[in-house]
Amino acid sequence: MAFLGRPSPPPPRGPAATLTGHRRAVNTVAFSPDGRLLASGSTDWSVILWDVTDLAGPTRSAVLVHERPGLLSRDGWRQGGVHAVGFSPDGRFIACASDRTVIIWDLSDRARPSRCARVTHHRRAWRSGPVTSVTFSPDGRLLASGSDGDKNTGVLWDVSEPAHPVRTAVVRPQARDWFKALSAGGAPAVHSVGFSHDGRLLATGSGDLGVVSGTYGSWRQGAVTVWDVTDPAHPVRTGTGALPLASGGDTGQMYAVAFSPDGRLPASGCENAAVTLWDVTDPTHLTQAAHLTGHRKAVRGLAFSPDGRMLAGCGVDTTVRLWETS
Repeated sequence: MAFLGRPSPPPPRGPAATLTGHRRAVNTVAFSPDGRLLASGSTDWSVILWDVTDLAGPTRSAVLVHERPGLLSRDGWRQGGVHAVGFSPDGRFIACASDRTVIIWDLSDRARPSRCARVTHHRRAWRSGPVTSVTFSPDGRLLASGSDGDKNTGVLWDVSEPAHPVRTAVVRPQARDWFKALSAGGAPAVHSVGFSHDGRLLATGSGDLGVVSGTYGSWRQGAVTVWDVTDPAHPVRTGTGALPLASGGDTGQMYAVAFSPDGRLPASGCENAAVTLWDVTDPTHLTQAAHLTGHRKAVRGLAFSPDGRMLAGCGVDTTVRLWETS
C-alpha cells in the first residue's frame, strides 16, 4: 500500500464518483466479490444494488425493500432503516441488518433477489437497539454482526447453511466499567465488524464509555478492537486502537470498520467524519497509517474493492465517496 512507510500521508484525493438515489441518509456500502456490484443501505428502508462495471457511469441493478416494523423505543430513541449490508464470499448472498434483525437475501438471480433467512439479534425488545453492522467471514461459514443494546452487542453466527443461521459466540466491546456502563443507560455498542482476509482476525468498531470526574460517562472514545476468532466459539481480544481525545473530551462513536484484502490495513470511520487506516501487521499493537478526508458528517460505512485499490465510504451527508488507496 502506498501509505505504509511514509512519515506523513499524501495529500487527500477527491472522490471518483458520486451515486444518488436514496431518499434519506446512506448508512452502509459493500462491494460484491467480483467487484461488479456495490450495495448501499439507507434509512429509507431500501438497499440499492449498483452496477459499477463502468465507474464513469454506475447504474442500478436492483432494489431490495425492507418492511417497516413497528417502531421500537429504547431510552426515548426510535429506530428505523437498513444499517448494514455484506456480501457472502461467493457473491450469492447478501446480509442486511436493521433494528433487531439480520435478513439474508439470495442473489442467484441478481435482477430478482429472494429472501433466504431472518435472525433476531436480541431476544428482548425492550433491551435491544438496531443491528448496525454485519459481515461474512472469507470462507463464508461465519457471519459477524454488531448492535446497540445489552451486553450481547457483538454476535458470531454459523451460516454454513444460510437458510438456518446458528449463534456461536458473543464479542463484547471494551468498557472501563461494565456496571457503570449499564447503569448509565447501556453497554458500549458494536457499530462495525470486519474479518481479515484469512478469517483469523475480526475487527470491531465501537465507542468506549468514559467516566468523567468520578461520575458516569458523558463522552465516548472511538475504538477499534481486534479479535482472534480461530476458534469461533471462543474469540480472544488481541489489541485495541483509539483516536486521540478531542479538546472537548469526545471523539465520538467508531461507526465503520473494514479490512483491506491483504489483511494489513483496517479502515475505520468515525462520528466526527474522520476515516483512518490502521496498520495491524502486529495485531497486538495497532498504529495509525493514514487519514482520508472528504465526508462532511459522520461516516456510517466503509468497503474496500476486491483488489484493494479502492475504498468506498458513505455517511450522513447523503453521499458515497470513493478513494484510490494505491
